[in-house]
Amino acid sequence: MKIKIHMFLTVILICIGLIVTNTTSSFNFKSKKNIDEEVISVLVYLKDQVDLDSINIKMNKQKASLRERHETIVLALQNTASASQAQLLKYLFELQDQDIVKEVQCFWIGNIIRVDTYQSMIDKIAKRDDVYKIYPNYQIDLIKPRKENNEIKLSNRSDIEPGVVAVRAPEVWEEFNITGEGVLVATIDSGVDGDHPALAGRWAGIADPRYEGHPEWAWFDPYAYQNDFPYDLNGHGTHTMGIVCGGSPGDQIGVAPGALWISAGLIQTQDIPQFVSDAIESFEWLIDPDGNPETNWDVPDVCSNSWGLYEPLGYPQCDETFWTFLDACESAGIVIIFIAGNEAYSGLRSPADRAIDDYRTFSVGAVDANDPDWPVWIWSSRGPTYCTPNGSEAIKPDIAAPGVNIRSSIPGGSYESYSGTSMAAPHVNGVVALMREVNPNISVKSIKEIIYQTAFDLGDLGEDNDYGWGMIDAYEAVLIIGQSPTIPELTGPTSGKPGESLEFLLNSTDPDGDDIYYFVDWDDDTSSEWIGPYSSGEEVNVSHIWENPDTYEIKAKSMDFTYAESDWSEPLIINITTKSPDPPRINGPTRGKKGVFYNFTFNSVDPDGNDVYYYIIWGDGSEKEWDGPHPSGVDFVISHSFPTIKTFTIEAKAKDISNAESNWSSFDITIPRTRTTSYLWFLELFPLLERLLNIIF
Repeated sequence: MKIKIHMFLTVILICIGLIVTNTTSSFNFKSKKNIDEEVISVLVYLKDQVDLDSINIKMNKQKASLRERHETIVLALQNTASASQAQLLKYLFELQDQDIVKEVQCFWIGNIIRVDTYQSMIDKIAKRDDVYKIYPNYQIDLIKPRKENNEIKLSNRSDIEPGVVAVRAPEVWEEFNITGEGVLVATIDSGVDGDHPALAGRWAGIADPRYEGHPEWAWFDPYAYQNDFPYDLNGHGTHTMGIVCGGSPGDQIGVAPGALWISAGLIQTQDIPQFVSDAIESFEWLIDPDGNPETNWDVPDVCSNSWGLYEPLGYPQCDETFWTFLDACESAGIVIIFIAGNEAYSGLRSPADRAIDDYRTFSVGAVDANDPDWPVWIWSSRGPTYCTPNGSEAIKPDIAAPGVNIRSSIPGGSYESYSGTSMAAPHVNGVVALMREVNPNISVKSIKEIIYQTAFDLGDLGEDNDYGWGMIDAYEAVLIIGQSPTIPELTGPTSGKPGESLEFLLNSTDPDGDDIYYFVDWDDDTSSEWIGPYSSGEEVNVSHIWENPDTYEIKAKSMDFTYAESDWSEPLIINITTKSPDPPRINGPTRGKKGVFYNFTFNSVDPDGNDVYYYIIWGDGSEKEWDGPHPSGVDFVISHSFPTIKTFTIEAKAKDISNAESNWSSFDITIPRTRTTSYLWFLELFPLLERLLNIIF
């Protein structure tokens, strides 16, 4: 039984965030009794909601890591709920003191408050300006698997289950050494037998030392709150978790045997009814098990669910009750999987029937992997669905996986074979774990896109209402993630001035032809962040301004939509300098004799008053490289002799301490032929001869 909370401030500290749209609040329930005498449990969705779609667009553009996504989403949800629930909670607690409201439970994951009260009071709550909509707190149930009488056709690998082989997980283990290690998987199911030999060693509550003293971070019981150690009174959850990551020496039943697991025991069969509010509480635990938004090591990468609402039993079609908190989890980086259901052509369960876009909700149908043709299981729920934004027809399920005669773990250390979409979804869970090991930051949307693209097409060509996109293929999915773009070619200037906008070119290609994002480290404690997308092979122009003079090493890397990153490029070195000194003024004799040393002065003024260095080319094949430092505006005197008779051009330039160089300056000195007195008398007699000799020599 849920705990009554009477202290308003206590609840405000506990309840914090969610998402939803703006429309008229409405509510109507039928009852066999006088409506005012029957207590009804409802879920009140508040109008003030987090715009998850906008946040996702922003984080996608920034190529945010999963840790950044998690912190941003959880804080946004909590802050929104904290700010908007106060007035309604105050009102409800006043009514609770009058025994008009029986129970109040608030959630931040979807700005939602569960209220147990009478119809007349529900009508009043629905008219409040801060209320968006009120939904019944529906009872949910397990989608029970079936036992088949068909003989199981065994795989040629006796130590690995046929379904695991069919999704090509063993090929991933052997060729890529990828088993799901470092990945955290989850199920929300009937619980898990934590002592089962196929699963005991993989429970995060024991296997990961970070959980020491906090088993409740790895196991959640929304009913008895026995969070010390996982248990399963039904058996269904132990079976599904075994398919995800279970195994023991010589008996591999799971797709991702290297992954660790956590679980919530939502669907139990011990005469305890389960409601949507229990599901919300479980997902609120799932999105932040340790209660710290700044950490995400405790947050699972993927969670599969084998339960839902069955519309033919009286639940409304396209019920939106689940949508908000499921979207919140996926926005925080958790891939949420639901089974299509075991109702064949009677339609999909909710929320698996949702088709608001190509990615929500991710639903799984079942095929018989013991048959080489992989036929769809006779009871696997088929589409179409009409739960679209405009009520048009859409294809469901999204993907298919093995779900017939699947042998896996059951409580007590035993094994049993069951059939159902409940067995199919855990195969997908395990494949996602393999993908996340390859690339821990790959987005939820990218994971689904890759699974769709790499599925083995079955049934009608392309997507269809039996198989979705086809049979999931772990090998092809992992192969795509593992192929990163080429290291970017980075070109551009090697010098510039502070405050000057400098342009650079980037170019990288992706082996799959996917669009590319670029990240440039400018080496001045700033970066471009992830920019894009750009077409593979497209030349991309980027610019940057450095404010301070220095030498910088620029480098870049590229990434495709799967978050597969290249290595860093070789650094491009650029000198950012202040205003350069003036060209040196050169003074000295303009004529001289060969072999005689003459003094020359060089003087350059630096606009910033910094010391200067001189580079001198004497014009006779000798040079003086960057002599200095010398004070700005002060003559630098140096002597030099010239070895032959000719006119020499002296060239010089200056630079400051930031390597800002001046233009060249020049100065001419002539070393003429030496003439005796008799020689000069002879030339006076024959002036034309003097001209001729000057021409010759």
